[in-house]
Amino acid sequence: MVAKITLRLILMALIACTAAISIRVSASSGSDRWIPAPVHFRIQYPYNVSRQSRYVISHGIYHLRVYRNDKPFSKRSHTKPRTEQRFIPDYASGEVQYASDMMVPAGTSGTCIFQIHTGNAYSHRYGATTFMLFWYARDGGSLHDYSGRELAAHLTGKWFHLQVRHDVKSHVITVWINGRKAWTQHDNGAPDFYMKDGVYAQHGASRVMQVYIKDIRIWTR
Repeated sequence: MVAKITLRLILMALIACTAAISIRVSASSGSDRWIPAPVHFRIQYPYNVSRQSRYVISHGIYHLRVYRNDKPFSKRSHTKPRTEQRFIPDYASGEVQYASDMMVPAGTSGTCIFQIHTGNAYSHRYGATTFMLFWYARDGGSLHDYSGRELAAHLTGKWFHLQVRHDVKSHVITVWINGRKAWTQHDNGAPDFYMKDGVYAQHGASRVMQVYIKDIRIWTR
């Protein structure tokens, strides 16, 4: 009898583990007709400092940092300081899916760590961005849709898995955090977009903003 109960518990554990793996694969892998895409990006960082002072790669981990009083990424820009990876090329059709593991250390707040930006079609009609994921120190380190709804909390100093899927045809953006669907919205209707990750100062920015990123993956279909 004890052996039967033990075997049943083992089978239940295996089923639960398999289900958890399936959720992650269906949301973030190249399965179901998804095609892995090359990960290419340009690095944007304050124009008056060296790149290595704000951007470092070590053992496959990208460390991006910016200070509240830094300059913009170009002399012609009037935006707030940032150190970001700007993924290329822009996309105008089909679906694009981004996935990575991120970790935000203590002391960082008031920064955008991921965004979907309007591409060449940028205008007052569409606006600059259609989705931005903000990080705040409150609630143990929390992620938000812009400065609004809280999508996840208690993440300071912890690696978390971020997945963002953008269907240009249906104009739907879906966000998963650690395998849990956390947000769904329609985009701004623009015909082309690009994605970015890193740190980009927002209202209430801390003196220094940092993020660590690894295992970046992009798929299309």
